[in-house]
This record gives sequence, structure tokens and C-alpha cells, in this order.
Amino acid sequence: MLRFYEKRTWFFSSKSIRDISLVLLGFVIVMCAQAQGGPPPGGPKGGGGPMAGIGLPLGFLEADKDYKFPDDITKYTANDFLMLVRRTDIRSSFYNSDMNATITTVNVSPTRGTFVTKEQIFRRDKDDAFLMLTLEPESRKGQGMLRVDNNMWRYDPTSRKFTHTTLKDTYENTTVTNNDFRRWQRSIDYSVEKLSVGTLGNYKVIIGELKANNDEVPFPYIKMYIEADRKIVLKVEEYSLSMKLLRTAYYTQYVQIGDSFVPTVQIFQDGLVPEKRSQVTYTNISTKSLPDYYFTKEYLERVSQ
Repeated sequence: MLRFYEKRTWFFSSKSIRDISLVLLGFVIVMCAQAQGGPPPGGPKGGGGPMAGIGLPLGFLEADKDYKFPDDITKYTANDFLMLVRRTDIRSSFYNSDMNATITTVNVSPTRGTFVTKEQIFRRDKDDAFLMLTLEPESRKGQGMLRVDNNMWRYDPTSRKFTHTTLKDTYENTTVTNNDFRRWQRSIDYSVEKLSVGTLGNYKVIIGELKANNDEVPFPYIKMYIEADRKIVLKVEEYSLSMKLLRTAYYTQYVQIGDSFVPTVQIFQDGLVPEKRSQVTYTNISTKSLPDYYFTKEYLERVSQ
């Protein structure tokens, strides 16, 4: 049941993560349509401060604020849809503050069974930087990942060595990629090729087919399902160059924090191995300012010990 509190936070009740992971796949499309939170129609708009930020086009945040979308979803142009994607990018990120949260991931694999990991993430979206530390399982505690200055590093406290990695790489051989932990910026990384309208559960959606304009992203083609009224992403299909479906992402729960609408439950279904999937859940989200030294190799080394 959707609830409203004085802190202007929307959230959903949830079952045990372990239980959900075993039954969620069969109901995920229904959940995607029926269990969505997000802003009600006509709710507060997204936006950001005046900073440009690393990798942000000039005016990226400012142009979003007063953009007028068509009332009729069949009238959307490619530019309208790209601005809609930009709106979802901005509102799912934290450009006016830092962010830290606990991430719990339930992974289901035909070879490894069901296993759970837990991380602490620290993000500074205006700089496209984040640091993530593994909390569980105990055998991996202290391992970390750092993205700063467009470089990404994995750190192993046992060997005390950094290994360069990329946004394309999968995280711990799951259906999650490193790219899933950063700020959303699909409107920067992709261009719109085709539009259509349809339904997902009980919701009318605009469906955009997009092509990557750089080789840093994990998937060269994606198909986005966005509910126009609330301007939230419900589903993203991700394809190879040959248009083979590699993964489907479902965003089934959102929470509002300030002007941000964060997808707190994200489900990633492998397109090639149907039995393989991951559910990522964000909790304990805070927007307190973080020291600059958090986003350094030296700090990662120190806290990993």
C-alpha cells in the first residue's frame, strides 16, 4: 500500500528479500505495472543545481526544468522522448547532494544457487563518482570498487592490489553490471531511433528504441518503457549489436527523497540464461555530505583493512 509521510517519501511494503528472489520472476511484469510508486501525475518536477558535472552536456540540468511534454503520448517526437529520458535520469540521481546507502543483492544462478551480497555505496553524482565496499559475505568483506575521474578500480584487501575494471563488466559474475551502480545518464549515452506506445500492466507507456553513441556502456541497444504520466522507468530491455536480448531490467519500487525518485528495487533478468537473475534493493539511503577523501584510493585501502 502506497503511503505518504511528512518527509515526502513514498515507499512500499516488501517481503523478505530471500523469499522474493525465488518467486519474483513469474510475477515481475505484473509487479512492474501494479507495485510502482513514484510521483503521482502532476507531482513535483525534477531538476538540479547549476553545476555542470563530469560528462554532463552544457545546460543538462537547466533544460529539464521547464520542458513542456505533449499531453498526447502519440504526439511524442524523438526529442520529446530524449527529454523524457533526461527527466528520469535527473530525478533518479542526486545532483544537489551526496548519497550513501546499503545495497542488498539476492542472486539466483543455475550453477551457484541462491546467494546474497551486501554493500555500502557512497555516490557523488555531480562528479559521476562512487565508492562501494563489500559488507557480506564475510569471505569478501573489505573488497571495494571506486569510480573517479572516469576510471574504475576494484580493490582486493588480501593482495592489496587495485585492478582496473570498466562499466561494462559484470559484478561478481551476476546479472548486475558495474554501470548499474552509477548515476543514470541514458539520455547522454544513447540517441533515439524509434518510438511507439503500448501498455505494461495497467499503465500506458511510451516505448523508445535507443542506440548507444559511445562504447563505454554495456549494451549497444536498449528499449525503454516509460510511463509518461509519472515519468518513471518501468522496464528496460538491453540488446547486443545483433539485437539479441541480453538482459531485461525491471524497476518495481521507487522512493522519493527530496526531488529525487530512486528505484529502490531493481530486478535484472538474464536474457540468455532464464534461470539467472538478481534483485538489488537499496535501504538506509542518506543524502548527508561526504568528505572529498571518500572518493580516493587511499581511503578505500584504509577502510578495507
